[in-house]
Amino acid sequence: MKYLFVIIFCGLALMSYSQEGKYHIKNLKVNDELSQYGAVYQMDNKVFYSRYKVNDFGSVEKNRMDQTIFTVYEGEVSEGGEIINPKEFKSADEFTFNSSTAAFSKDRKYMYVTTNEEKRGDVYKKGEKTRNLRIERGEYVEGKGYKNFKVLSFCDENYSYAHPAVSPNGDYLYFTSNIPSAKGPTDIFRVKIEGDNKFGDPENLGDEINSPRRETFPTISHDNVLYFSSDRARGVGGLDIYKCIIDEDGTIGKPELMPQPINSRGDDICFELNKNGKEGYFSSNRAKGKGEDDIYYFQVED
Repeated sequence: MKYLFVIIFCGLALMSYSQEGKYHIKNLKVNDELSQYGAVYQMDNKVFYSRYKVNDFGSVEKNRMDQTIFTVYEGEVSEGGEIINPKEFKSADEFTFNSSTAAFSKDRKYMYVTTNEEKRGDVYKKGEKTRNLRIERGEYVEGKGYKNFKVLSFCDENYSYAHPAVSPNGDYLYFTSNIPSAKGPTDIFRVKIEGDNKFGDPENLGDEINSPRRETFPTISHDNVLYFSSDRARGVGGLDIYKCIIDEDGTIGKPELMPQPINSRGDDICFELNKNGKEGYFSSNRAKGKGEDDIYYFQVED
């Protein structure tokens, strides 16, 4: 799996029966031999996702370490969940060397993205192979889109922070990090959103959620269910998608492994449920895909 932002890090339909209903999934036409993942809904029938950056000549761009560059793309949702008219997010060149996994505030005023500590044009230090990750937030400017991205105040350059997700009520920002209080290589944390780029202290979600293995890619559905990926024991494959209910008082329930075909023998990440609760996206590098990572659309039948 090659998506940079796993921290320090086919056929038309498959079906599975479970207590949650029947899942119909399909590999989207927007997928190709490259890596594409992390689709999230936005207002006005838009969707944002991550993929390799491609130049005007159709070639994948790489940095000075010969590593592929990831960036955020946007598209429109058409019939059957297909993503059409994809284009690079117009502010992508403004703020980062790499960018990935977008999230939005409840009122859509703010956009959050995962980025590198490195800015475009920075010089690598001798022998340096990786850069820590951080989360930046941009503000919506009428007629210009999301602009003026700034690093969140709690991000320490000595550690990585990635994969932002905002709670439905707008009170919390969830993310993945390897700060010292992590129980494994990466854990899921949350911070209280206090406004004006001010946040509370990072809170580890605890032993029920975070194992000695990797926990990453949190998302929060509109009905306040936390979805995340983990490679903990007794899963289906590599990274598997789990879900747990968040109570009104903020208490997080016990994780449940999502059924097949949402999970596979490969790595399954970035579960995104639409507001109607009947359809959404996830990403996977499972067998018989088109590229390194593909975006899959699913529908749930009761």
